[in-house]
Amino acid sequence: THTYDISGMTCDDCRSKVEKALNTIDGIKASVTLNPPVAKITMKEHILTKVFQKALTGIGDYKITMGNL
Repeated sequence: THTYDISGMTCDDCRSKVEKALNTIDGIKASVTLNPPVAKITMKEHILTKVFQKALTGIGDYKITMGNL
């Protein structure tokens, strides 16, 4: 499980869209919170952050980066 920072979310609808988009990626389970704006992603095999970013780019102006935790 890894924690990623998400920028661009302003409401619960944004949070829901981001979580849904990330969960379309095979092999992961994502849980997204608005405050703090993070995604906790569990994956069986390592997936590059750019794969997550590609899923988010299709739904809005959201950015995902590796978290500090």
